[in-house]
Amino acid sequence: MSNNISIRSILNANKLTGSNFLNWHRNVRIVFKQEKRLYVLENPIPNAPIKDVEKEVRNEHQCHVNDDE
Repeated sequence: MSNNISIRSILNANKLTGSNFLNWHRNVRIVFKQEKRLYVLENPIPNAPIKDVEKEVRNEHQCHVNDDE
């Protein structure tokens, strides 16, 4: 937990100002990779599953939606 807090401090210390987009984007990717949420940036949210699918599939979709928010 404390590791995630220190990693997130990178984003708090380096706010996006427009001219620093590349550095900011790199920092966002570092934090997301550390938190195992980089897939949110790399993959679009899949279509919502139909009602008759397995609970695991619905949970994966909801997890992606939650992480994306």
